[in-house]
Amino acid sequence: MKKSVEFEQLVARIIAELEPTATVTWDDHIIGKRSGLKRQIDVSIRRANPEFLGIVDAKDYKRPATIERIDALTGVMLDVQANYGALACSGGFAKSIHAYAKSCGISLFNVHDAKSVNWSLELKIPIMWMRLTPVVQAIAHCHFEAGDSIPSQDPYGIPVTADEGRTRIDPSATFERFWKDPDANRTVGVLHHIRGNEPLKAIVLDNQEKKALRPVHLYELVYMVEQEVWIGKFQPDECRGLVDYLNGKSFTVSHLPDSAIPMEIDESWTLIEKPDQLSLTVRGTIVVCTQSVFVSNGHMTGLEAKYIGPQENYS
Repeated sequence: MKKSVEFEQLVARIIAELEPTATVTWDDHIIGKRSGLKRQIDVSIRRANPEFLGIVDAKDYKRPATIERIDALTGVMLDVQANYGALACSGGFAKSIHAYAKSCGISLFNVHDAKSVNWSLELKIPIMWMRLTPVVQAIAHCHFEAGDSIPSQDPYGIPVTADEGRTRIDPSATFERFWKDPDANRTVGVLHHIRGNEPLKAIVLDNQEKKALRPVHLYELVYMVEQEVWIGKFQPDECRGLVDYLNGKSFTVSHLPDSAIPMEIDESWTLIEKPDQLSLTVRGTIVVCTQSVFVSNGHMTGLEAKYIGPQENYS
């Protein structure tokens, strides 16, 4: 197969990935409205509602395309009454034709396929990496009686049970299960409260040093999400897309598998000191990764207890 044909097919494939609801055809033939002649179209794009026809002239050139290609494409657009026209050229474009192409309503593209020997460009994709870390605290309001005590070195703080002392609630594991839920509230900088409806009791030692259960007036997990943000670029080993010459050579990805996205922070990326003040002007594709740190890798403070009683009535 000729390289020129492979290039045309690659352009068609990328456009089809970017336009999944359109009908994208390689090597189409359309009868001209003015000429009555059958015009060969490298790649056509059709949408039904509203009716739309776009045509793409795909050229595998070693040198930048010149003004003659713009004029030729403009003529075909007028003849088939296309709503949109684009010139895709592997050799790029002379800067002198950028303004002219724009005035004619023609986009200028190149294509990138990281796995291709012929059409792999030196491109890097911007990435914003956000790390969300919950800072968690368990709070219990309990009603104790005179002489009650709790182990001072207990890693869980006040032992709390939901089954009359047979098992204990592990606040860290409880929160971890909640945090793993994709629907967990991860809003940054806001105090979040998690409360259950089941009755709980605190496990204490009474004045005879025997285990006893005391009512828990309130038990909740309170957490705040802290955010760290890094900005960087990466070069995936599997990726396809269009390079827009009229938009600062921005790169729009049509295919980028999850396996090609970095799984950890690159040391060359920049840590943003004040992410809440971050303002981005996005051209083309930017990958945003959110890493939710689990409690076991984050912070878990001790249990804070408010002692009610024994002189107060519990209700």
